[in-house]
Amino acid sequence: MNSVAQDPGNYKGQAGFDSSVAYSYGHGPVSNPEVAPDSLPLETAPTQTLRFINQQFDSTDNTNSIIQQLRRTPHWRYWFVASLIAVDVAVMSVSLMVSFLIKPLSLKTIENYIPAFYFGLIQCLIWLFSLLICGTYHRHVMSEGYGLYTKIFNAALLDMVITSCLVYMLNISLPRTTAIIVPVIAGVLEVLARWMARRALHQYRQQGKCKYDAIIVGSQAGIDNMLNTLETSDASGYTPIAVCPIALDPNSPHGDIIATPYHQPDSDTNSQIKTIPNKGMQDCPHVHVVAFNSHFPRTAERLGAQIVIVTDVITRDNQIMHALSLAVESLGIELGLSISVADLSSHRIDLDYSGIQPILIASLPQYSSLTRFVKRTMDIIGSFLALIVFTPFIILPAAIAIKLEDHGPAFYKQIRIGRNGKPFHCYKLRSMFVNADRFDAQLAEVAGKKYGALFKVENDPRITKVGRFIRKYSIDEFPQFFNVLKGDMSLVGPRPQQEYEVADYGTLYSTRLLVRPGITGPWQISGRSDLSQEEAERLDVSYIQQWSVTGDLAILAKTIMAVLRHTGSY
Repeated sequence: MNSVAQDPGNYKGQAGFDSSVAYSYGHGPVSNPEVAPDSLPLETAPTQTLRFINQQFDSTDNTNSIIQQLRRTPHWRYWFVASLIAVDVAVMSVSLMVSFLIKPLSLKTIENYIPAFYFGLIQCLIWLFSLLICGTYHRHVMSEGYGLYTKIFNAALLDMVITSCLVYMLNISLPRTTAIIVPVIAGVLEVLARWMARRALHQYRQQGKCKYDAIIVGSQAGIDNMLNTLETSDASGYTPIAVCPIALDPNSPHGDIIATPYHQPDSDTNSQIKTIPNKGMQDCPHVHVVAFNSHFPRTAERLGAQIVIVTDVITRDNQIMHALSLAVESLGIELGLSISVADLSSHRIDLDYSGIQPILIASLPQYSSLTRFVKRTMDIIGSFLALIVFTPFIILPAAIAIKLEDHGPAFYKQIRIGRNGKPFHCYKLRSMFVNADRFDAQLAEVAGKKYGALFKVENDPRITKVGRFIRKYSIDEFPQFFNVLKGDMSLVGPRPQQEYEVADYGTLYSTRLLVRPGITGPWQISGRSDLSQEEAERLDVSYIQQWSVTGDLAILAKTIMAVLRHTGSY
């Protein structure tokens, strides 16, 4: 990483801007407006109005801003997107061939109107267009899980609609196999292809590759937490190249921001450019400490940052946040906010101007009556079909095996807490010896684990031989399709838990009781018992905020893979 400019005279003067004074907001003049100031007492620090004017450095490239932004985009992203497009074309081509194999007459029908090659080309373009419109190429979703799969299912539906409209407008007798089945096949294959692409991307990121350079802005604690998160997360898509420590001005009642020193062990206080070790990032062994001042956006640009992440201190209703977002985004740099899962970002935001005072309205469209009706309909149809298929071939054979092993009851019911805190009997195939749940507290004490929500012990001695097998493949949970049919549960949702577990819920986590518990959910497809309690709670609350019908379909599809891999199942 090249060092930043160190001469305050490198800044061009403009009308209304004194180039001889470069303030680190609230700390007075510093010798280098790009680097963090030395430790100065906050109570004596002068306050200077902060203006992000994006004044250019003398050495700033005057190339067109669009070209500059294209140059700053990491080369790996161009290759990754190009490979995705190639795979997407291959997916649609394979889907067409499969449909023609299923119904050969459809190919002859198509050739009566248009050559097969051109028809395939048009279908590929429609498929790419649908994926683009649904956001599957956006860099923030390329590495996501079921959020990406939701967009793929939406793309399949959009492809189906566009194809049907073209067929109607051009009066083409296109077989239903091609108009409907092809997008369905393409959607399934696309989920598999993107899953493989995500795994490849995550593997590269574990090696410190295929990441975006980020500058972290916030308090000392906020910066440290973010650096630790980025270092420990294998799938993190950001490499911190600089930090910018800030704090609220104690002398200002308006939420003004001042730059602060960044305290670090073994730091050289006489050095103009401070660096901190960054053990987890191979491509950027040290992280610069830069000042929060009028030149901050240009400094971020000079360092080659693709995103500025604000961890705390600056609130979203702060004027500085508004100005900072405009300043960095005008240079082609994204602004990110580190937020808790309990945030309005997933809500639909509307403004009500019916009165003198505008009111900001936050709503979750997925909780409308129509969407709830669709979800319940899916639950009834899905559970009914599952019982027809699984009862004679899986549930009954497993029940017989359980009965033969210890002659105890094959089925097991336990009181769980459902929607709105209402208790219900949850059905399962018995996987432990009779009355094993009476020893939960004692087992937790022996294992040294907390007896509460998400309590589970690996190699539980109470599990029978048959029970270990049916747990491995989640067969013990198949009777819960009866609970779904009754309305106690849903196919997808947070796991149903016992009363003593619910008693430990915090304010935020208790929101899981606002929806029906599910047979599967984000917890099951993301590691199950291998997840920490904090990670599992975050997944549950995030699902409650962002669930959708297509998202549920994506989770159901991923559940099959999770069960076959039986990761975290014990």
